[in-house]
Amino acid sequence: MAKHSENEVFDETNDENSGVTAILCNWIVGLDKKDIPEEVLERAKHLILDGIACGLIGAHVPWSEQAVDAVLAYEPEGQCNLIGYEEKLGPLAAACLNGGFIQATELDDYHSVAPLHSASVVLGSLFAAAQVKNTKVRGSSANGQSNGTREPGHTVPGIDFLIAAIAGFETGPRSGMAIHGADLLVRGWHSGVVFGCPAAAAASSKLLGLSAVNIESAIGIACTQACGLMAAQFEGMIKRMQHGIAARNGLFGALLARNGYVGIKKVYERRYGGFLNMFSQGNTKTPRYDVQEVVAGLGDVWHTSRIRFKLHACVGGCHGLVEAVEKLQKDHPQRFAGEALANIKSIKVGLSETILHHDGWAPHERPLTSTGSQMCAAYISATQLIDNQVLIAQFADSQLNRDEVWELVNKTTCHHDSQFDYPNLGCGAHVTVEFEDGTTLEETVRMPKGFDPPITNEEVRNKYRRLAASVIDQERVEKIEKLVLAIDQLKDISELLEVLAKPTKSGMN
Repeated sequence: MAKHSENEVFDETNDENSGVTAILCNWIVGLDKKDIPEEVLERAKHLILDGIACGLIGAHVPWSEQAVDAVLAYEPEGQCNLIGYEEKLGPLAAACLNGGFIQATELDDYHSVAPLHSASVVLGSLFAAAQVKNTKVRGSSANGQSNGTREPGHTVPGIDFLIAAIAGFETGPRSGMAIHGADLLVRGWHSGVVFGCPAAAAASSKLLGLSAVNIESAIGIACTQACGLMAAQFEGMIKRMQHGIAARNGLFGALLARNGYVGIKKVYERRYGGFLNMFSQGNTKTPRYDVQEVVAGLGDVWHTSRIRFKLHACVGGCHGLVEAVEKLQKDHPQRFAGEALANIKSIKVGLSETILHHDGWAPHERPLTSTGSQMCAAYISATQLIDNQVLIAQFADSQLNRDEVWELVNKTTCHHDSQFDYPNLGCGAHVTVEFEDGTTLEETVRMPKGFDPPITNEEVRNKYRRLAASVIDQERVEKIEKLVLAIDQLKDISELLEVLAKPTKSGMN
């Protein structure tokens, strides 16, 4: 063990000279279609399709429209498309908004061990990066390295976009697992926003054709911007935007580095002010971080295939809760039907330590905001009991102050259940319902649907079709699906970006 200061001891695996950041950057540069298993390529296509579905739905919900109005009021017109809008903006503004659209309704993907919403940060940055790739860069790169300069008129092949997305899908979870992922939520950080920044930088840098030296700068620039406060989940709209901010930060890093601007080197390994050391401050793990997790199994272990898809429009940590309540409703229909719900005396919900801190809080006001209601276990449970589903419609403003929902919310308490404090079990739940006649019913879901086995690609396509069909016409639904699932054959990604930019209807209908 190497002693760094009087109060801090570091394992040898966290050697500042281990070269981990450089290893990751060299891997990103060398990543090629031939290196990626076919099933990983297919899964990545479906992650892109799912992200697009969420973006189409999220582009015109009220908080997204309000954000667009605010940005259009000060941001000049640019060259980058917005999902569901005819207006174009500069790359940083477009990345922020598009990422925000994808995360706007809590229907987008998540990683169960290192919680982040990958499509929002990766696609948010890549859609913009693809449209600035044709811009000629001024000056020369630092250290004589290639800076990704492209001649005007150069197209962006779909296979390049797909491989760049996989670079981001791999970098985000690895960056999170190195600092014990979900532990950030326990301490109040919006975890996915923190390690979404290097994910967006990796994806953007790959698409822009940066050298390994400049990718290291891009990731360093992205990491120094990393932040995200989980208090955003209560009243504000900003929770919807924070993954979009990470997309913007990563793209900003890549665009600066493309021109030779030097960022933080060894950003993962550095002890003083390094990414992993700083964001692991305050945790109780031993060791606090493990820099080797960033590159563990590169090229053999594919986190792209471990990213989870959502079937419920709420925080991923409560999907086990939804499914436990759903199972009780199915097994005991008379106990949980209509007026019989009034006979419930109490509902006790056992959650992992992470999810208890994140979502197990008692509502402090009535009504909750749409954001707060989608992040509150008691409210989510009550919604499933009343409506037999947890979809976007349940969180419209008109639904947030229903007496029948709040009667159940006020009977619900959440507590720590240590059986869920293990990797891949963190989104499980144990539900105990006590009735006025003394009857008690219990149900446990250790892993919600989509963990083991994972949701199939066919189920992802069906989800896309349902969501997309609610806001765009059928011809456009089919065209987008065809383009995405054959993205590796697409000569120019601009064809997809143009069809995404056509106006959509409100996602809250």
